[in-house]
Amino acid sequence: MSHQYTHLMRLTPNQLHNHVMKLDVPQEHREHIKATVLAQKAAMRSDQAQRTKVRAEWRPLLDGLRMERESLRSMRNYEKKQLVGDTLSPKLVAIEGYIMVLEKLREEFTNHIRNRQTPAVLARERKLPNGGIHWTDWVKDRHKQRVVALFGDIPPKQRTKIKLPFPRTFKAESNDRLRARLKTRTIKEHGIAVQSNQLNPTERSKAKLDKLTEALTRIDNLNPSEPVPRTWSGLFTSGEEA
Repeated sequence: MSHQYTHLMRLTPNQLHNHVMKLDVPQEHREHIKATVLAQKAAMRSDQAQRTKVRAEWRPLLDGLRMERESLRSMRNYEKKQLVGDTLSPKLVAIEGYIMVLEKLREEFTNHIRNRQTPAVLARERKLPNGGIHWTDWVKDRHKQRVVALFGDIPPKQRTKIKLPFPRTFKAESNDRLRARLKTRTIKEHGIAVQSNQLNPTERSKAKLDKLTEALTRIDNLNPSEPVPRTWSGLFTSGEEA
């Protein structure tokens, strides 16, 4: 993005004011320069804040995806060391196919971040299962089925752990952070609902208050590996009115 007066963009408001006041130009031009520079700096801050927000919303999905990709890379390296000749084993074929799906998904997430698209909005538009709160929700069923079939073709071995593709697991640290964030937002909304119900008690306000109270209980009862929804309404199934 190109700016006017780029040499002035690094100045603080006071430095900018002092600088333009020394210019041998009409006062209205000085004010124009100040207003232009300040508006550009405000736009830059807003743009940076938006980019940071979008990246933060994608981080839980990317973290989970990264963990699975790293696990697969370790498996692939081990299997390659066991190769005899140039023929790929069924397990290595399955791993390579799985990695290909995950790499395409990572590229998709990266493009969404570049385009400032948030997971919540995209998940709603695409009607993804579970609101798209886990990276596996973003993989098309046909791709999952192909990968599962590849792993199903691996001959079983005694005392060998079977790899289950697309595990719906979460990193404990990431989950704790998401749970704390959700609880903070829900407590704030619960407080507003309490005040609303006290000032204007209706069946609707009482029902919402009860729902938020139940949501706080469900947040506390979430298992460490259980998906954390983006909003408290995601704690309720489609059969329950949130």
